[in-house]
Amino acid sequence: MRLLWWTLAVVSISLLSITLSQNRTLDPLQNTSLTIAAPVENGLRELADSISDFFKGAFNRDLERENERLREEIELLQTEIATGEDAQRRAQELEEALGVKQGRPEDQFVVADIIAQDPSGLKRALAIDRGAEDGLDEGMVVLSKGGGLVGTVSRVYEDFAWLRLITDPNSAVNVVVLSEGEEGGSLARGVATGGLRGDLTLEMLPADAKIGEGDLVTTSGLGGNYPRALLLGSAKSVEEKPQAVFRKATLEPAADLSTLDTVLVITSFLPARLAGP
Repeated sequence: MRLLWWTLAVVSISLLSITLSQNRTLDPLQNTSLTIAAPVENGLRELADSISDFFKGAFNRDLERENERLREEIELLQTEIATGEDAQRRAQELEEALGVKQGRPEDQFVVADIIAQDPSGLKRALAIDRGAEDGLDEGMVVLSKGGGLVGTVSRVYEDFAWLRLITDPNSAVNVVVLSEGEEGGSLARGVATGGLRGDLTLEMLPADAKIGEGDLVTTSGLGGNYPRALLLGSAKSVEEKPQAVFRKATLEPAADLSTLDTVLVITSFLPARLAGP
């Protein structure tokens, strides 16, 4: 009997709740509970967001510090590798320069590094880290670390100088061709001049000069601006014009002028600056 009354009470309360809900009678009570609970809920949400942001910020800072440390280690390793390679390269360059010095024991040299090139593109000029305080003077002859002719010192300052390359339009070198076209070889003199495109041309060769591709070209010593027997390059192609008064050839410089990093300045030779007859 008691179970029957309890069941009837539950059913009655349920029906009453449904009826009141449909009539929106309980809305004020629900609104009140929501109004009371909303600030608490918002506060809990903001607290949770703050805690989440704190841990995210701490994680990001740790990650940034770790990335920075790794970048510093990578930079340090790269620096060590570059330093080692530079030292090895420098030692090789000095060894090659020593070979040139031993080949010309009568000359004195100053070893210099390339530090700049002419920015205009109109000249074939390079700057080196040696100057007047190192004994350099205008007109001094410059060789590559392999002994090939590079050019001359064109302008000197206290601690640096500019070089005019043999491919510069204002460069002209009296040369001799060591031709192997005949038994025992023969000599043909001409002038090697630079061009606007950085090329090197052998001009003023006699029409009957014996010259072929691959023949070596060296300084002749005429004019007094260069010592004798400095290697300039080799004949790359020869112009064939039967009726021409002079022959012409394109030269390949012995020194790779586009990749120069170290040069040797001959300080024991000064140009004669000969006057006209």
